[in-house]
Amino acid sequence: MSEPEGAPAPQEDPASGDSPAAAPEAPAETPTPPQEQAEAPAPPPQAAPVQQGAPVPAPPPQMPHQHRGAPYQQPYYAAPPPPPRMILPNPRWHRPHLSASQATVILVFAVALFGAWAAFPGGGVGIGLALNGIALVAVPLLTSGGDIVPRLPGAVLVALLWAVAAVRDAGWVVALCALAAFALTPLVLAPQRRIGGTALAVCMAWLEGIAESFKWARRGATERDSRNPGTVRVAWTAGITVALLLVFGGLFAAADSTFADLVARLLPDLNPVEVFLRLLLAAILVPLVLVWAYTAAARPRWDAEGESEHRTVSRFELAIPLGALNLLFAAFIAVQLRVYFGGEAYVMDTAGLTFAEYARHGFWQLSVVAVLSLALIALAAWLAPKRSKADRWTVRVLLGLLALMSMAVVASATYRMYTYTETYGLTRLRIWIFTVEFWLAVLFAMVLVGCWKLRAAWLPRAVLASGAVALLGLAAVNPDALIARYNIDHDHELDMSYLDGLSADAAPELAGLDEEDRDCLLGSGEFEGDRDVMAWNWGYQRAVEAAKDADEPEPFCTSEYRGTATEAPEIDMTQPNADPDGFWHWDTCAEYGLNEATGLFGTSATGDRGLVPDDPSQYAEDLDPAAGEGDRVLHCGYYGPGSKYLMIETYRWPAAADAVGGVQAMQAEREADPLYEVAPFESETSAGFTTVIGGESLEYATALDELVIVVSMSAAPVDDAAKEVAADLAYQSWELYLERG
Repeated sequence: MSEPEGAPAPQEDPASGDSPAAAPEAPAETPTPPQEQAEAPAPPPQAAPVQQGAPVPAPPPQMPHQHRGAPYQQPYYAAPPPPPRMILPNPRWHRPHLSASQATVILVFAVALFGAWAAFPGGGVGIGLALNGIALVAVPLLTSGGDIVPRLPGAVLVALLWAVAAVRDAGWVVALCALAAFALTPLVLAPQRRIGGTALAVCMAWLEGIAESFKWARRGATERDSRNPGTVRVAWTAGITVALLLVFGGLFAAADSTFADLVARLLPDLNPVEVFLRLLLAAILVPLVLVWAYTAAARPRWDAEGESEHRTVSRFELAIPLGALNLLFAAFIAVQLRVYFGGEAYVMDTAGLTFAEYARHGFWQLSVVAVLSLALIALAAWLAPKRSKADRWTVRVLLGLLALMSMAVVASATYRMYTYTETYGLTRLRIWIFTVEFWLAVLFAMVLVGCWKLRAAWLPRAVLASGAVALLGLAAVNPDALIARYNIDHDHELDMSYLDGLSADAAPELAGLDEEDRDCLLGSGEFEGDRDVMAWNWGYQRAVEAAKDADEPEPFCTSEYRGTATEAPEIDMTQPNADPDGFWHWDTCAEYGLNEATGLFGTSATGDRGLVPDDPSQYAEDLDPAAGEGDRVLHCGYYGPGSKYLMIETYRWPAAADAVGGVQAMQAEREADPLYEVAPFESETSAGFTTVIGGESLEYATALDELVIVVSMSAAPVDDAAKEVAADLAYQSWELYLERG
């Protein structure tokens, strides 16, 4: 019988694949429990086979609520389950075919433990930091398994930066070189070719690879063969080795005192807190060294894939602003030439300033101009049109002129700093400024080359390499020794306090001073003790040799008197002891409340805190009234943390009007010196002024009744809080005078 036209074709259940009329078969090997047999409903009757051509009845509609006990019917259409959510691995780091060797993992842990023990041994940094830093770049490079020749020049440069810690003792130089080496190491292990990738590598984008680096190490730990023993066996071997060294080393140390002394120097004296901190440092270094080793093996690329299209400006849009800026630069340079050819007489006539004051006034502004010009040239080169020959020549001329005149601005700023240094001496900040200015000049020279070729793919690496070379040059000139030599050789007043604050690198130069100053700076015993082996450096060793000829300094050799080249005044410690309970006695110095001053000074880098009386600077004496400083003075000096120092001086005048006149004379003397920034004040009860000296020291002077009180704080803050502390100490001095007479 033929199938009627329009009848629906038989459909299959998508879940079972059978015809709707076919009943599913129950598995024969699964018996039904008796309870379920009693409660199970009777199976539906077997449907008769559908004859060919007979109409197929539609399935009964699904009822929203079925009677309890009715058989469960599977939905006719079942939606497929949603796919599981997956986090795809980072393609920049995912290298499933790579696995770390056991030797690599062991070396990673060895470098981390060595760094935690030797990089910062206490009492200074030295060869331990240098060795650990070199290992941080050498171990990943040697275990990467790739071609190391293209990466070798950068690795050598980074190793030299780390090696500065073994040569120089100046902490600021070592810190600058170490930070630069740390930032450049990932870039050496995985070189990038463009500005974006280079910037990401320097800005620690490698942190995203830590998780993959641990997977890399775990894959290596699971691979075992005859040449690659398991991790457990390696750990047992290392443990047995350490145990043997401890047992036999302890016996040898007990048998020989010389060997015991060597072991004691190699093993630092650790307390539980220090052990915890060093283990914490090792826990930080392990993932750091591991991810750097994986970086050298995986060679991730932070560079963008291909050159992205970006909007460029027209030749007109580029020429107008850059042309106007070039004209402005040309006008400024013309004025500068007139100033330099006119000399100090021209500056005095036009600006009313000495040449040194004029140089100091504009240095920082010119430095900012140079940096902004560099950024502007980079932006203009990126936006500049290069479609036609006229476009390319416009870019070359405008950016080339701007780079040339920016170099002239850098030269002007450098000359200003040179002039200021000739007048006021050399300092660490001024040496650092010279270094940065020379580096900027090199950058502008490289920019000129890039502007001419209109290609600068090499420029990011060249900028970083030139910065590293500049830091190596700074370390090579030995800046602390250069400061000492320059200030000693030039004909101006020596700041003995500043020389005393220089590192051991300056000691050979300080040994050439006259006997009294040499003993004062080198005879304190600072360079007599033996440092930890891992804190040794060549600069400290030279200081030890230079200090051998220095004798113990005189008692008056304190930071208070190192500020001038004059001899300390004669101190009569018996004057005026007739009234020990009165104000004019050194015992008064112990009565000042110094809590606020202690909080102001804070804590030094070595952990020192608080104020310690400077006994030789705590005394009273009678003065000659003809000297214009009153007739009696009480000095109270205190050492602060690090190089900080506090001095409270109380002068007595015959009358209150004389005290006001004395303060005014002091103020006029300070205002005549360009190094002092004087701010007078006046109230109903007092008159005086505050002075800021070089942004590093504060002097507070006030007249209260017949007293003139001067509070000086060196190497301290100079903000409003410091002025309030100084005013409080002056008021305390006045109250003690009223109380003790």
